[in-house]
Amino acid sequence: MTMSVFGDTANAGTVVGENPIRANSTGEKIFASGTKNSTTWFNPGAFAAPPAYTYGNVGRNSVYGPGMQTMDLALVRSFSLAQRSRFETRAEFFNALNHTNLGTPNRFVNTSSFGSITEVATPGREIQLSARVSF
Repeated sequence: MTMSVFGDTANAGTVVGENPIRANSTGEKIFASGTKNSTTWFNPGAFAAPPAYTYGNVGRNSVYGPGMQTMDLALVRSFSLAQRSRFETRAEFFNALNHTNLGTPNRFVNTSSFGSITEVATPGREIQLSARVSF
């Protein structure tokens, strides 16, 4: 993700959602100790807002967000009821290990939640059961 400034601080006449104005690098470590958690994914002190009417010096896509780990499982069992009919049961587990996948951190340097994660990318474990009779 690209560290940006919220708003048009360079007076470039751009739309807020498509802001090309990047932050400045302060030289501090991006992933210092105590980072990579939901409250502080990266070191907010590593970036600063550029002075008015200027663009920042941070590169595009210079910080990686959290990864994603999920495992989906399905168990199927089929039984013969009669000569031409079958009964099938199925259990499906989405995010079976119930791993929390964090969303994207706030990337706007001049906001109060800069560097924190306020959402999850995937829901918790979901279980789906079904049965089917074929004849």
